[in-house]
Amino acid sequence: MTRSLSKIDERAARLFVNIVETEEARIAGAILSDYHAASAAPLIGTGLLVPEGPVPAATSLTDHDDEPVSLEWSPEHHAYGYFSPAAGWVNVDERRLQVYRIDALAFLQRFAARLDLPVKARPAERISGILWELGGVRLPGRGGRVPVWFARRLNDRDVWRQVCAHLSGRPPRDFRVVVTTSATHVLPEAELSRHQFIALDDLVDHSTGLVIEPTYLAAQLKSGAASRAADPVRHAAGFRHVWVGDREFRFGGDKRRQIVEYLFNAWEDGVESVSTEVMFADLEFNSSSRMRDIFKDHEDWRDLIDASGGSSRLRIRELLDANTANAD
Repeated sequence: MTRSLSKIDERAARLFVNIVETEEARIAGAILSDYHAASAAPLIGTGLLVPEGPVPAATSLTDHDDEPVSLEWSPEHHAYGYFSPAAGWVNVDERRLQVYRIDALAFLQRFAARLDLPVKARPAERISGILWELGGVRLPGRGGRVPVWFARRLNDRDVWRQVCAHLSGRPPRDFRVVVTTSATHVLPEAELSRHQFIALDDLVDHSTGLVIEPTYLAAQLKSGAASRAADPVRHAAGFRHVWVGDREFRFGGDKRRQIVEYLFNAWEDGVESVSTEVMFADLEFNSSSRMRDIFKDHEDWRDLIDASGGSSRLRIRELLDANTANAD
């Protein structure tokens, strides 16, 4: 097994994720030595944590007062240390003085090691220290490549706004996956259409640690080409295609696909119809928008969408009934 894929147990992996989510993505050597010695060893050994430099200060180890003390370099002892009234000169292990930072590139290369990326793909930093683009990934059971990114500290409001601004300013052709070390259950994903945020912990192979298992990622995806071809109602990546029974509907244009996605999600949630005005507000469309204008020149959109009386819905029930009748 290569150095980059050496085993990291679950405890060490969780420690690393916690460090990744701190503002500076750094941790003091003294904390590692005192509380995480066993977990720190594989993280440092695999190059995920790297020393950034010593800090010439420490907590007194001999005077029992937990007071910070300034350290001096002793040529005689070839070490940093301090003078204690109780014990005289005290050497301090240099490892306790180190500050360790994450090596983002080493981390991203590790967690993408089993993903089928283009040969020349390399992690590209899009927001300094926050957001990286990995590239298009081939996954089991899916036709096209899935664009995969990584982000950290998404639970910070300012960071979330930065990430949303960047991603929405570069919309995906179909949909985009963002893997994150942040807690995903509290993210307002509705603010960013055609994106799915997935927690790294839901994707990793815990037998190795911090390595994404492609089959786990494929199983987590909500969007993209449907793998259940037998389903009577399904959609392809980014709602470019929707199938209901033996009917196929195709949609180009962002606004059209966003409307279809909104109505499809409502249908899946058991909502019969939605207010067209509320839908347009949720999608941040102009208040003067009209369905017939958005779908102008689309020959069969009314076969799929019923937009009348201020409400909109997908005509799935009617289409399935018609499909059954035709089969008979």
